[in-house]
Amino acid sequence: MRLKYILLSLWLIAAHAQNINVQVGGRTVGAESTLNLVPGNGIMHVCVDDKSQHRVDCSPSFNSAVVPTHETIHANENYCLSTTGTTGYTCRLPNSALTSYRAGMTVVLNVDADCATACSLNIDNIKPVNIKKADGSTDPGGALTAGQPQWIFYDGTVFRLMGGAGGGTVADQRGDVRARRVIASMDNLPYQASMTLDTTAGDLHKIRTTPNAGNATLNAATAGLPGQHMWIIITNDNSSAKTVTFGANLLNSGPLAGALAKSATIHFVSDGTAWYEVARTVGL
Repeated sequence: MRLKYILLSLWLIAAHAQNINVQVGGRTVGAESTLNLVPGNGIMHVCVDDKSQHRVDCSPSFNSAVVPTHETIHANENYCLSTTGTTGYTCRLPNSALTSYRAGMTVVLNVDADCATACSLNIDNIKPVNIKKADGSTDPGGALTAGQPQWIFYDGTVFRLMGGAGGGTVADQRGDVRARRVIASMDNLPYQASMTLDTTAGDLHKIRTTPNAGNATLNAATAGLPGQHMWIIITNDNSSAKTVTFGANLLNSGPLAGALAKSATIHFVSDGTAWYEVARTVGL
């Protein structure tokens, strides 16, 4: 009889030892003799009974039809650099080759030639596709500039620019640019006997004479770009009237004679070879 109780105790101990205490996040969810891994929401498990180690090894995996991979979503890293030197842009995507164009795909396009009228893009040698403005029908017409990356997307037929027409401006059918407001930056140039304007620092330059200084000569560092305008404000101190003579790259109607404690303005326009005086106002 005693042996019967001993055998029963051993059986209970063995049965209890087979229970597995399962916790999730430190919280016990059950203690049973069997742990069942149920696939769900794209997550799957592959388990192997390793008898030599007296254990079962389980490796998690996922169903790519439910959980998309990076390759499925992008099929590439989306930087497209064209170095053809022409408007027939081509590029190879850096992560992996694109096999086909898909409607909605986006790419950062960086080119080395301006798209003055029409242009196209061929990614990973699939086929050339025309590039259009955001409306899907108008050629870029200057809206795609060398060295200025822009997001584009494929609509199933063409690539569309997502950056508008050159940084928020809009060009009409003649190629003229229309914008709500364009404000030129102002460059303050210290007064001295010989001064040189940095014509890339802005289209408005201001010079304030100093009381103990004499007359001065003003030069332009470059001849500017064709069609570029430049305005200069010269404010005379209240000590003595200063005369400013114009030198290199500035074609003018003569020296500008200052008036005590007064300001003057002078307007130039460039044809790409020199700056031409347009108008001046004194005694302001």
